[in-house]
Amino acid sequence: MRLGNFIIDAKKPVHVAWWSQEFGVSEQLLLNAIAAVGERSDAVSDYLKKQGLKHSVDSGSTTVTTQT
Repeated sequence: MRLGNFIIDAKKPVHVAWWSQEFGVSEQLLLNAIAAVGERSDAVSDYLKKQGLKHSVDSGSTTVTTQT
C-alpha cells in the first residue's frame, strides 16, 4: 500500500482507530504524530519510524527501541 495517498482525519474516531491499528500504535501516539507532521499517512509512518517505534507483525504489539 502506498501510504502517501491517504489522509488521516484526526477528527474522525474511525480514522484514528483504523490507522492506529494499521501502524500498531496507540491512538494517542497516532494523534501526537499527526500533530507533529500532519495528516498524510506516509509522513506519519516516517515519523513513527524515526521515533524508534517498531510494529511487531507477529504479536501485533508495539516495541519501543532506543538508540544508545
